Amino acid sequence: MMQPTEIQIDVNDEVSMAVLTAGEGEPLLFLHGAGGLFWDPYLGELAKQYKVYAPYLPGVGNSTGLESITDIWGLVLTYFDLLDALEIDSINVIGHSMGGMIGCEMAATDPSRIKRLLPIAPAGLFDLDNPMGDIFAMVPEELAQRVVLDPESEVARALFTLPEDMDEKVAVVINQISTLQAAAKFLWPLPDKGLKNRLRRIKAPTLVIWGKQDGLIPVEYAQAFQQRIPHMQLELIDQASHTVQLEQLPRCLQLTHQFMQADNLSQVA
Repeated sequence: MMQPTEIQIDVNDEVSMAVLTAGEGEPLLFLHGAGGLFWDPYLGELAKQYKVYAPYLPGVGNSTGLESITDIWGLVLTYFDLLDALEIDSINVIGHSMGGMIGCEMAATDPSRIKRLLPIAPAGLFDLDNPMGDIFAMVPEELAQRVVLDPESEVARALFTLPEDMDEKVAVVINQISTLQAAAKFLWPLPDKGLKNRLRRIKAPTLVIWGKQDGLIPVEYAQAFQQRIPHMQLELIDQASHTVQLEQLPRCLQLTHQFMQADNLSQVA
């Protein structure tokens, strides 16, 4: 698997972002979720065809300046500042969970800068009658059961098995806590920050991918996104939960490549 390089970008006077990057070709921005950023097989495969930029959320890893960002609007502008610093006018965006929410916000805020949008099980909506899981109240064992269909699978082991070395184990736990703390600023107490009223502004071709057995954000939310995003395409993938891009890696890669390369987006199937 192609391995990334971590670069440090001063995106504005208050925020510096650590960005994992690999590959050559058309630029692609990957926005991670509240579970953190991992250079996984999905990103490794994408880097074979695209120039992948995967920034750590401010407050996570070596990304700093979280205290200067007061709300989701400030976070969206920070990611646009990152594109400015990278001298990228417009870009394809893939976002997982909270990252999908941020990608949608970016596409709604400045449609001219987002070429294509691919949210994977995005957060950002909330239905009181069918609520998404509260990740901030879950112990690791419950979270593992919610985000991976088979908690005994290789994917689950890769995501949730702690290192045997005590120092490495402590570092992983600290990183997990800091990631959740940073994400809470934009997702807690409810992830609904009004995105539903802005989705109609998205102009970019949009493909949403969702695992049919998503145990964290119910698959019914996919229909809510489809009702609000103009001409959105939806792919529901069986035998997958919230980490569908890893649980069903070949199918997700196929859909991703077709979507990013299609002249006629009806070709995505």
